[in-house]
Amino acid sequence: MAALLLTIPFTPNLSAGFEDGRLDYTVQFNGKRVDWHSFAFFVMPGEITPLRVLGQPDAEVTVTATGGELSLIGDRRWQWQAPDEPGLYPITIQPADGRPMTLNVLTKVPSSEVEDGWLGEYRIGEYPVKPLRGNPIYLPPPGKIEVWPEMMELPVSPNFTLGQFLCKQQPDHWPKYLVLREALVAKLEIILAEVNRRGIHTDSFVIMSGHRTPWYNQAIGNGRFSRHVWGGAADIFIDTNGDGRMDDLNGDGRIDMRDAQILLDIIEDLYETRKHQRLHGGLGLYGPRPHRGPFVHVDARGHEARWTVP
Repeated sequence: MAALLLTIPFTPNLSAGFEDGRLDYTVQFNGKRVDWHSFAFFVMPGEITPLRVLGQPDAEVTVTATGGELSLIGDRRWQWQAPDEPGLYPITIQPADGRPMTLNVLTKVPSSEVEDGWLGEYRIGEYPVKPLRGNPIYLPPPGKIEVWPEMMELPVSPNFTLGQFLCKQQPDHWPKYLVLREALVAKLEIILAEVNRRGIHTDSFVIMSGHRTPWYNQAIGNGRFSRHVWGGAADIFIDTNGDGRMDDLNGDGRIDMRDAQILLDIIEDLYETRKHQRLHGGLGLYGPRPHRGPFVHVDARGHEARWTVP
């Protein structure tokens, strides 16, 4: 792809009006640290999860939960036990002199309730019995997020919503079921902030494809170990004019692979910084087709993989 090395025709700055949602303190929940004003976590029924507030050393902090059992276990340390019923159970962290953080915690439906590839009347399909190369990230997910129409706009982070990641199958059926990894959501927020810092203003990415059930993934002819099946991948593009295709990022009057290359190059540059080396994962560059524009595949597999589909 050396022929596609381009200069981004934008002035690097913080794009006007973009809000990255960062706070001046961090919360550690279930071993993961976040500093955004809203973020979603996905847990199993009855799961006990530690919560810790980092930063704000001199401020009183109040933590409240709308369901489950919340217990104070130490200085700025709590533990929360999820309810047995699937659903949304927000937890709010409120420093006395700071902005609140909302953790939109969703209790999942156990995958043991899938029967013959179906969860109720929603088709799931079958996950591979043996993980790829013995890698545990390819084990069948233990649970599924139950999604109803009123949850489509639920923030999973400051600039992404739950509905953006749904599989495209059975559009009129509810509830739907979703698998989503927190690591992917965090990665997309970090990439989005960097894109805006480079001077390309966009409030979010279009997620052309997020989660795919094993059944749907097979039906469209994709490989059985696609990271989409485990909720760890997203096919994204920038569409600020709402025409359903990648924007003309290089300003040449055409929508083609060179525009997707600009987005991919920004992501690669981000990965090379010491602060974000942990973000390494899969990156794929895809050219346009008659029914869609070019896009970039991003995933959180935890090791580097690169490919191009002209």
